Amino acid sequence: MTRQDVPQGSTRSPLWFDPAHQADILAALDSHLAAGVPERGPFSPRPERVRELAELATASALPARAALLRWGALPASVRSHLLTTWYGTAARRSSAA
Repeated sequence: MTRQDVPQGSTRSPLWFDPAHQADILAALDSHLAAGVPERGPFSPRPERVRELAELATASALPARAALLRWGALPASVRSHLLTTWYGTAARRSSAA
């Protein structure tokens, strides 16, 4: 399994063990697949890689690993949207500090 090293206190990383994040990632990938995986864009994985990661995630017995695999199958724009939904924007966080 790939591990993501996150600096202490980082607020812009998915919590792989958080069931809410896992559900959001699953829903985002399901929506992405239902819309039809487009040809590879500059910030998205190849269509065959998206399908491969989705299959591996479905077969995984570990929810956190499945979430990580699904995350890797999502285009950067979808991942960014999820991060913003969970944590807000960097500008909003810095102004609140």
